[in-house]
Amino acid sequence: MSNHWLRTALLGALAACVVVPMTQAQPVSFAGKQVKVSIGYSPTGFGYDTYGRLLARHLGRYLPGNPTIVPQNRPGAGSLNLTNYMANAAPRDGTEIALVGRGVAMEPLLGGSASQAKFDSVKFAWLGSMNNEVSGFFIRQPGPIKSLSDAMTGATLQVGSTGVGGDQHAFAAALNALFGMKLRSVTGYPGTQEIMLAVERGELDGIVGYSWGVAKSGNKRQLDDGTLKIILQLALGKHKELPDVPLVTDFVKNPEDRQVLEMIFSRQSMGRPVVAPPGVDPQIVDVLRKGVADTMRDPQFIAEGAKIGLELEFVAGAEVQAMVERLYRAPAAVISRAQAIFSAN
Repeated sequence: MSNHWLRTALLGALAACVVVPMTQAQPVSFAGKQVKVSIGYSPTGFGYDTYGRLLARHLGRYLPGNPTIVPQNRPGAGSLNLTNYMANAAPRDGTEIALVGRGVAMEPLLGGSASQAKFDSVKFAWLGSMNNEVSGFFIRQPGPIKSLSDAMTGATLQVGSTGVGGDQHAFAAALNALFGMKLRSVTGYPGTQEIMLAVERGELDGIVGYSWGVAKSGNKRQLDDGTLKIILQLALGKHKELPDVPLVTDFVKNPEDRQVLEMIFSRQSMGRPVVAPPGVDPQIVDVLRKGVADTMRDPQFIAEGAKIGLELEFVAGAEVQAMVERLYRAPAAVISRAQAIFSAN
C-alpha cells in the first residue's frame, strides 16, 4: 500500500469529520400556541384559583414566543382528578401545566393501597411552588387551654376537620401520635371557613392546619383582640412574621420522628405547586421552570398579588423536585408510620 494512498485516505477521513455538522436542539418557542394553566379547584373563594389566575395573567410574557395563557378549572377530589389527568392524558409538549393541591405529591406515598392516585409523583416535572405555606395550631380564647404547654400535657381539645386525609385531620393525628396530645377531630365541615365560624362560636376549641396567610387577613380582628391565638407553627420552617411562635420540628429529637414529620408537613413547602406532565422534553421543562420563576419575580405580578392579599414566596422547581424525590426514598419504616398517622380516625 503506497504512502500516497494512505495520505489521501487520511485527508478524506479528516474532511468528513469537518463537514459533518453537530446536531443541535432547536430553541423552544410557544409562538402562536396556547398554553393552558389547569387549576384543580373550582373558581370560587380565595385560594388555588386566585393563585392560578394570577399566574396565567403574567406567565405569557416570560415564555419564548409569548403564547396566550388560558386558565381553566378542572376540580374534583382535591385536585387528584386533575393530577391523574396530567399524568395519563395531558399533552407532553409543554402546552398544558397545572396548579394542583399541595398534598398531591405525597398522596401515593401516604395513601398507600387506599390511594386513588394513578401516577408516580417522582416522574412529574415540578416547575415550582408559588408559596411556601405555613399553617398553624390555633386556639380560641377564652378556652380549655391557654398555651401550647397545656396541649402538650394532655388536655383534651375538640378541633375541626374537613375529613380523613385532609390537612386538619392528618396534622392533628400527627400531633397526637408524636407528642401525646389529645386532639379529637370533629369531621364533616365543608371547608376551613366553616370550621373557623365554629371556633368563633365556641363549638370547637381550635383548628390544626389553618394557613397563617389566610388567618392574618380573614381573622385579623380575632387575632388582634386575642380571641384567637396561634400556639404552634406547622411547617418545615418558621414564617418570618412569627419568630416567637414555636415550630413543630423544635420538639422532635428522634431522627425517625423527624423524617415522619417531614413527610407529613412537606406539603407546606409546596403550598401552591405548579407541575408539568411526565415525559416532557427536559429542554422544555427548563424553559417552563424559568418562565414560572421569572414571572414570580416580576414587579407587576408581585404588586398585583399584594393588592389581592396573596402570600407569594417562591420555591424553585428543582428544589420541589429534589424534595419529592428525597421523600420517596425514605425508609420503609418511616413511610409505614406516616401512612398510619395519615389514615388515623
